[in-house]
Amino acid sequence: MAETTTSLPDRHALAFLVVFAAALPHSIAAAQIAAGLAAFFWLGGLILHRRWASLGGVGLPLALFVAATVFSSALSLEPAVSLDKLRSTALVLIVLVVAGTLKNLRHVTLVVVVLFVSAAATAAHTVWGVVAGRGVEVVSLAPESPLAQAGVRERDVIVACGLHLTDSPRALSAALSVHIAPVPLQCRAYRTGANLYEFELLPASLPHALEGAQLRTARTIRARGTFSHFTTYAEFLLQLSALALGLWLACPHRWTSRSGAALIVLGLLLGVALAATFTRASWAALLVAALAMLWLRVGLRARIATGLLAVVLLLLMNQALVAWRGVGFYNPGDLSMQYRRLMWADGLRLIAEHPLLGIGMDTVLVRWQELGLRAYESMGLHSHFHSTPIQLAVERGLLGLAAWVFFMFVYLRLLWRLIRRTQAGESAIAAAGPPRTQALRGAEDEALNQQSAWVRGLALGIFGATAGFLASGFLHYNLGDSEVAMLFWLLMGIAVALDRMTRTQTAG
Repeated sequence: MAETTTSLPDRHALAFLVVFAAALPHSIAAAQIAAGLAAFFWLGGLILHRRWASLGGVGLPLALFVAATVFSSALSLEPAVSLDKLRSTALVLIVLVVAGTLKNLRHVTLVVVVLFVSAAATAAHTVWGVVAGRGVEVVSLAPESPLAQAGVRERDVIVACGLHLTDSPRALSAALSVHIAPVPLQCRAYRTGANLYEFELLPASLPHALEGAQLRTARTIRARGTFSHFTTYAEFLLQLSALALGLWLACPHRWTSRSGAALIVLGLLLGVALAATFTRASWAALLVAALAMLWLRVGLRARIATGLLAVVLLLLMNQALVAWRGVGFYNPGDLSMQYRRLMWADGLRLIAEHPLLGIGMDTVLVRWQELGLRAYESMGLHSHFHSTPIQLAVERGLLGLAAWVFFMFVYLRLLWRLIRRTQAGESAIAAAGPPRTQALRGAEDEALNQQSAWVRGLALGIFGATAGFLASGFLHYNLGDSEVAMLFWLLMGIAVALDRMTRTQTAG
C-alpha cells in the first residue's frame, strides 16, 4: 500500500516543498528559505515517527561524494575558504527532503506541475521579449559615424540613452533629439549580447549621430530570466525542457489529447526561452538529452535515423548561432573558448600537482597568482574551470571526482531500472489504490493509463534531464550554479521517490 502524509510535520514539509518548487525559477533566496523550512519539518517528522531517512541505492554514493568533499575541504590549501563553501554542498540535502516528503504520486504531480507553471511564467516573459525585441541593434556602421567614433561596433545593441530606454530605432532617435544639456549624453549598450558597457555622445554630434548606421530592433540580447546570468538560465531550462519532452514522449495520445497539447505548448515556451539564451553547450546538451530518451523508445533503424537527424540539427544550430551571436559551436578566436582552453590546461596541470585531494573549493579565487592561473592574469576574469569534471578534480582531487562518477553511475542505473520497470507496466502507484482486476473498464482504465504514462514520462524525462546536465557539464561547471544544482537535486529526489513507490507496489 502507498504511504500517506498524516502528521503535521509531513504536511508542512510538503507545503514548503511546493513553495520551493514555485520559487525556484524566480528567486534563489526564496527557494533556499523554502527548502530549509521543508527540511526542518521533514526532520521533525523523522524524529516524531522515529524513522530513518532512506535514499535507496543512491544513499551510499551520495554519502561518499559528500565525505570526499568535506575531507578535501578540511585539508585544503585554504581551509577556511573551502569549509565555508561547504554550504553549497549542503544543497544535496534536497534529495533527502524531496525523497522523504513525497509519499505518493499525487505529491509528485503537485510539485512537478507547480514547478512547470512557475517556470512557464518566466519563459513566457522571455518569449515575449524575443517577439517584441529589446534595444536597437547596429546592423552596419560606417567608420566615420559618430556612433563608431564613440566606440560602438556592429552587432552591438543600444538599450538606453540618458533616462530613455531605446527599444526601437525610433525610440533611439527620440532619445537623441530631446537631449539639450551641454554635457555628453550617456548611453548603454550590450556587446555580444552579454557584456554591458557605457559610451557617450557629444552634444554637437547628436543631430547626425545615427548617420552611417543601419539599425533594427534587437532580439539578440541573451536571455537570463530572473537569474543573474544567461548560462544559469540556460542550464535550468535545459533540464526542464528535457523533462517536458520525456513526459510528452510517454503521453498515450500526444498529438490529440489535451495533456499532449499542454506539453507541446510548455515545451515550445521552454525551448524558445532556451534558444534566446544563445548558450551553445546547453543547446547541444538538449539535443543529447532528446537522443538519449528517443533511443530508449525506438528500434535500431529509428536510432540511426535520429542520429543522422541530430547531425543535421547541429549544423542548423551552428548556422543560427553564427547569424544571431556571431560565433558557431567552435571558433578559435572566440574569447570564451580561449578562456576555456587556458583554464582547462591549467586545471590539468593542477590535477597533476595535487592529484589525490585537490587544492580545495574556491582556493583558486584567493591564491590564483601562486597557482599560476594564466586566464586570470591575461583576461582579468576570475571564474571557474568551465567543466564539472575538471573543477571537481582540481578542487576535490581524483578521489572526489571518482566519488562523483560512482554517484552518477549508480543514479543513472537507478533511472534506467525505473524506466524499464515503468515501461514493462509493473508500476501502479499510490494514487491508483489497490491492484486492478480484469473487470476494470471505461473511465477507470483511461485514468490508470494516464497515470502510468505520467510515471513513465517522469522517469524518462528525468533520465533525459540528467543526460543533458552531465553532457553540458563537460563545458560548463553547472554543478556550481546553485539554481541549476537545486533543480538537479529536486529531480533526483523525485526519481528516488518514484523508485521507492514502484518497487514497493511491485513487491506487494
